[in-house]
Amino acid sequence: MIKLLHVVAIGALVSSALYAYSIKYETTLQAEQLQKLKAKAQRERDAIAVLKAEWQFLNRPERLQALADKHLDLQPLTTAQIVRLSDIPNRGPKVDSIGRKLEDLGLGLPTETPRDRKSNTATTPGARP
Repeated sequence: MIKLLHVVAIGALVSSALYAYSIKYETTLQAEQLQKLKAKAQRERDAIAVLKAEWQFLNRPERLQALADKHLDLQPLTTAQIVRLSDIPNRGPKVDSIGRKLEDLGLGLPTETPRDRKSNTATTPGARP
């Protein structure tokens, strides 16, 4: 009986050692993956910082002014171009030309669904089903 107990104890010891080793291996693997992800996230943050710096460099006012002078051929603003809000005419109503054409053809009217037809025939006296 004691030999059987020793064999069971040794088996339990070996299995617990294998389980502890597998847990240690998985933990090491997860830690390595975590470090890789952290490094990748840091590289992305660095790339974003470089892109922001480039954007700020490209949007310098003196650079944009030089490009506007070179390519846009803008004229100086005159006082005749400035108007009061009350001088601007009101916008007219929106015109739906397609909707108007459909209405002219008689297609703009609402259609009856089969449910509407059933309720109309049920309430109308003398109507055929």
